[in-house]
Amino acid sequence: MMVLLDTNIIMDALQERHPFDTAAKDILLRSQSGSIKCCFTANAATDIFYLYSRARDLKTAHNALHYLLENYSVISVSHDDCKRALSLSIDDFEDALVVACAERAGVNYIVTRDEKLLRCKSDIPLISPGNLLALLGD
Repeated sequence: MMVLLDTNIIMDALQERHPFDTAAKDILLRSQSGSIKCCFTANAATDIFYLYSRARDLKTAHNALHYLLENYSVISVSHDDCKRALSLSIDDFEDALVVACAERAGVNYIVTRDEKLLRCKSDIPLISPGNLLALLGD
């Protein structure tokens, strides 16, 4: 199973944002053990670096992004993805772009805590971290 992680899931794990970090870290660990495959979009990488460098420092952000790139897949963002995102019935362009990239990559689920995104209509199922973990079981 391949899941696309929204930026908020990765930031929950990196910044240890309680109580959300437990599920986020569990998902990332399951990916490292091979029970699922996690990916994120290339534009999420820039957001993660920016947010984490502001919360911590440049070196810590660099190390975190290096770790993510070594352990998880990155889905590129193309011109066609941007056009597809604009055609979706999703008001938030960033959310629409996540969905467009997920469609092209053929992921099974988009994992997010973004309540607005979770309510969007998508060909790719949108799921919360807790619901993904329940689906995966022990």
